[in-house]
Amino acid sequence: MRIDCLVDNVAASPDGARTLALLAEDGSSLTYAALSAQITAAASALAQAGLGPGQRAVLVGENSVDMVVMLFAVMRLRAWAVPLNARMSQTEIDEICAHCQPRLIYFAAQSSPEAAGHAAHHGAQVVAGESLSQGLVALRHAHVEADGSDDGTDDDVALMIYTSGSTGMPKGVMLTHANLDFVTKASLAQQVLLPGDRIFHALPISHSFGLVSALLCGLRAGATFQLVTRFSPEKMANAILRDGITVFQGVPAMYARLFEWSAKTGTALKPNRLRMLYIGGSQIDATRKAQTEALLGVRLHHGYGLTESAPAATRTFGHPPPTDVTAGWPIPGIEVVLRDEAGNVAAAGARGEVCIRGPNVMKGYFRDPEQTHAAIDAQGWLHTGDIGVFGPDGDLSIVGRIKDMIIRGGFNVYPAEIEKVIATWPGVAQSAVVGRSTGGDEDIVAFVEPLGGCTVDASALGVHLRQHLAPYKVPGEIVLMTQLPASGTGKVLKAVLKKQLLDAARTAAIH
Repeated sequence: MRIDCLVDNVAASPDGARTLALLAEDGSSLTYAALSAQITAAASALAQAGLGPGQRAVLVGENSVDMVVMLFAVMRLRAWAVPLNARMSQTEIDEICAHCQPRLIYFAAQSSPEAAGHAAHHGAQVVAGESLSQGLVALRHAHVEADGSDDGTDDDVALMIYTSGSTGMPKGVMLTHANLDFVTKASLAQQVLLPGDRIFHALPISHSFGLVSALLCGLRAGATFQLVTRFSPEKMANAILRDGITVFQGVPAMYARLFEWSAKTGTALKPNRLRMLYIGGSQIDATRKAQTEALLGVRLHHGYGLTESAPAATRTFGHPPPTDVTAGWPIPGIEVVLRDEAGNVAAAGARGEVCIRGPNVMKGYFRDPEQTHAAIDAQGWLHTGDIGVFGPDGDLSIVGRIKDMIIRGGFNVYPAEIEKVIATWPGVAQSAVVGRSTGGDEDIVAFVEPLGGCTVDASALGVHLRQHLAPYKVPGEIVLMTQLPASGTGKVLKAVLKKQLLDAARTAAIH
């Protein structure tokens, strides 16, 4: 099934005219039938503006009804939707546009001041009448090359999501209608999101977690989305206690802020109507999991995946809670294996690179066959660059990333192992461990963000780490930061921290 049909299918059901699809922060709402009608009108307007099959349409904005409408309108025209977060810098947006060469750029100018600022920079204008009146359009070259088969089949590209680019220029991940059809059906089969759910949606819909795992999977189920432009713990608490939300999907930083807010204000968040909690975007630790489950009274689910796998590959659904905090089990229909350095399947209980194969694996990276072939081998296995290990019950644990591995005194050290122990120390919100080159070896530096209103004694934390880690894994330095640098999804930007260390080393060398 083509993914642009999701809303239409629910709209055509007996309850389509009554079931709410979207609730905006300004109090407005749309049923599935009304949303379908807006998508039809917007698609007609975009066609008038010159968008055709196989062409790219960049959509710049934040969570809003407008962004949802435009995403589906673009896909309905057999064009590719390229969503970008308005909080990105002008340079970042310009670089992506230069790479993907869109036929047009749509700015959801009313979704945030940043979106309006980008629109002004590009000289965007209102075009094609009232159906695009919420946003502004900047037309690009009239003869933009169409890519892909764009013949109306499920193998057409539906979305192109740019990766964070923590190691360089972001890559355009091409996800097809078939990819998205599979993952949304799998979500329904595992009862991740269900009809009747009311979902507090603060994850950016410019990223795969918020767009695919949340929005598309929920719309296929006929759920209702309470859209939030930007997360705040107070907004979420109100949604839990006043609005009766049943589902929340978030990143660790969101759960940490909610826990901090509840403790600071003395506000209890139980009883509530929550049915399902899910955490993704980065690894979860046992402390955060226990805090969240005690705070909200619901089991916290988690999983593993990446944009290239659209995005989930494993989840904790359909199984009893794992004995440890793991990434869960492969989603039915998806194969997950671990391979050693020689490319062979790792022995039972041994660590190896996580490799994924299935209908969820991306078509490739846009106009980058070399990187595509490096990521997906001839047998269709996606090489993730992550190191994992299977437990005795078949659930997967992620140990770390190959590129993040620190070699200290000849020993391989994975930051996630250290971060897991740091998370058990009172008052820690989150941490990030990176390596620092020191004359042929690497030192370990831990950056730690305390919970709001809490203090962390770095010396005492160091003692704690020495008691629970092998000597070669103990950080040589602990740096306390009020807030760790993070992406729009809340993912800690380790590349920024590594650059800070490098800049500090260069300054010290000069002096």
